[in-house]
Amino acid sequence: MSAILIKCPATGRSVSTGIEIDSDTFNVLPDVGVETECAACGGKHLWRKSDAWLSEDGDGSKGQPQQ
Repeated sequence: MSAILIKCPATGRSVSTGIEIDSDTFNVLPDVGVETECAACGGKHLWRKSDAWLSEDGDGSKGQPQQ
């Protein structure tokens, strides 16, 4: 399992959405808006699958956006 990551627009840091998922399931998710409370800035961010990527190590600390 890997964490779904997004980029915090306020800090530029990669942050976990708190959702863990396998890559096959992530790939079939619809590209709809989801709101997440940000651990980096404390705000709430609306993100879509197209804004997100999976962590490489499962804990949300690494990973790169999927293009």
